[in-house]
Amino acid sequence: MIQEIWNKLSIIDVSEEKKKRGQFDYLPWNVAISIMMEHYPDVNYDFLHYTDSNGMLKDYIVAPDGSCSVECQVTINGITKKMFLAVTDYNNKAIKNPSSVDINNTKMRCLTKCIATGFGLGWYIYKGDALPPEEFYTEEQVAEFDKLYKHEFFQDKKQETKQGLSNILKKNNNSKSSYQHYLDEMQKAIDDYENQKAEEINQDLDNQMKAKI
Repeated sequence: MIQEIWNKLSIIDVSEEKKKRGQFDYLPWNVAISIMMEHYPDVNYDFLHYTDSNGMLKDYIVAPDGSCSVECQVTINGITKKMFLAVTDYNNKAIKNPSSVDINNTKMRCLTKCIATGFGLGWYIYKGDALPPEEFYTEEQVAEFDKLYKHEFFQDKKQETKQGLSNILKKNNNSKSSYQHYLDEMQKAIDDYENQKAEEINQDLDNQMKAKI
């Protein structure tokens, strides 16, 4: 089940929604929740609470040096993932004795990070990549390549055609779109070849007709 959730959410492109906090990129929590509700309306999240030495219930942990951290958990279809996050400034330095605003902002960033690292939505932002990885090429595309590859146009180009596909896939991490682009180029080459042959046949017929006149 978790793999199914991850596969669905991890390929969603949220690169245009990301914001920058200091030198670090992040996905706004309202965007993350909006997308989650579209795909998993039963999503549930909560922030863990702790009882301090005075018996007070708090939604953050205070370290001996006065810095704080929060912890969040997100549940989808009965699967729960947790994430913690320190309360930091724009330089990613721990804030000692943070304000309630600092803590609340960190809680929502922790929520987004939990969704990303636990279920896949925008995970590549935290990995440092600009875009999500593409889907791998399909068996249907492989079958289409085999079909096009057998055309007479490629009879004397078989080795370079296979090597060209291999190079493209290696450069683009076996992506579905790069494979499709290569197939489209192969089809275009065949179409051009067929059109040229048709023109040559028509020209020969014209020449034969003229010779009889």
